[in-house]
Amino acid sequence: LEHTAALPGVTLLNRTQITGFSQQDGGVQAEALDLDTQTTRTLRARYLVACDGGRSTVREQLGLQLRGTQYDGKYVIVDIVQKTKRAVERLAWFDPPSNPGSTILMHRQPGDVWRIDYQIRDNEDPAEAVKPENVLPRVQSHLSMIGEDAPWEPLWISIYNAKCLTLDSYRHGRVLFAGDAAHLVPIFGVRGLNSGLDDAGNLAWKLARVVQGRSPDSLLDSYSTERVQAARENIAYGAKSTEFMAPPNFAFKLMREATLRLAVDDPHVRPLINPRQSAPVAYTGSPLNGPQTGGWTHALAAPGMPAPEALLAGPQGPLHLTQRFGGDFVCLVFAGGAVPQAVRDLAGHGVGVLHIEPGADTLGQARERYGLGAPADEALVLVRPDGYVMGRWRGLDPAPLLATMQDKGVAA
Repeated sequence: LEHTAALPGVTLLNRTQITGFSQQDGGVQAEALDLDTQTTRTLRARYLVACDGGRSTVREQLGLQLRGTQYDGKYVIVDIVQKTKRAVERLAWFDPPSNPGSTILMHRQPGDVWRIDYQIRDNEDPAEAVKPENVLPRVQSHLSMIGEDAPWEPLWISIYNAKCLTLDSYRHGRVLFAGDAAHLVPIFGVRGLNSGLDDAGNLAWKLARVVQGRSPDSLLDSYSTERVQAARENIAYGAKSTEFMAPPNFAFKLMREATLRLAVDDPHVRPLINPRQSAPVAYTGSPLNGPQTGGWTHALAAPGMPAPEALLAGPQGPLHLTQRFGGDFVCLVFAGGAVPQAVRDLAGHGVGVLHIEPGADTLGQARERYGLGAPADEALVLVRPDGYVMGRWRGLDPAPLLATMQDKGVAA
């Protein structure tokens, strides 16, 4: 917030609610209510990005519906403060004595805060379940069960049920959706906050280029295409985790019990228990993906994949390759000799040029992870502002790279 407030041309309105909006030729007009003064002001902009959460006012006013699955099982979420020497790890109990027939999750947060999530029974009233007189004894029972006897106090209590929902499109004219306004995923080890950050990373550079007149308005369509795909992938992981944590029927429960029993002695079964999903989303079907000419040793850095990290030796010390991403387009130049002038001229087209010579790639990570073979191989790899590979070409001719940027509507 401090950084944003310091930017030129940015106005932050706190405690302000959008009460209505309309789309017009060339822009959006919104009515904003100041909740402190109860006065309304009119805001005009070229685009409206709706990041107004799971109960999105913007989504409701457009008459849009999230689609997918909403699970019946409900969880109470409790944040408590307690000094502890317990290791910082995510813990799960299935059918524990402190909450028979249910599951409990517990993980550490900053400031000696623990978050405890426990499932309530099907016949429990959710309104009653979140009352302190019903929550605190269950928390105490759980802490006693795991041998935590230090004093504690509650910070926050809420209730939750898992949702695997998304809009079919995140673009509706000049309105774009991001975060929980666009999609809802379960809390069980998947990508709620992360996916919102990825939405922002994907949309920001595209919106900037369109507003600055560097790319056509149609570039924003790719935001919806890529991020809806990502949401559906996240939802698939979320559904898998949710059905393990709270089995929806006898078959799922039987599978979970068998997995838990076998995992005690069989290490091959144990990965089935882990609900955390860490594989990155690949935009394999993105309309922005360019070609990849020539032979490559693997597809880890193919168009649509997150550009791999690599540790390089720089003049000021070690450099992580991803430190160079996040501004504009970057062309990674793999060349043993001098970089041709035509490649250096890419800077005039809004493309940064990073020469990865063999002496900088002392560990060989960059060449290996970007799919090059022999040390003498030469190649160009175009990385998008959000750190995804857009195309890769053998040799040092920048003409195909520039043609791809022109064809995909991202040329400066």
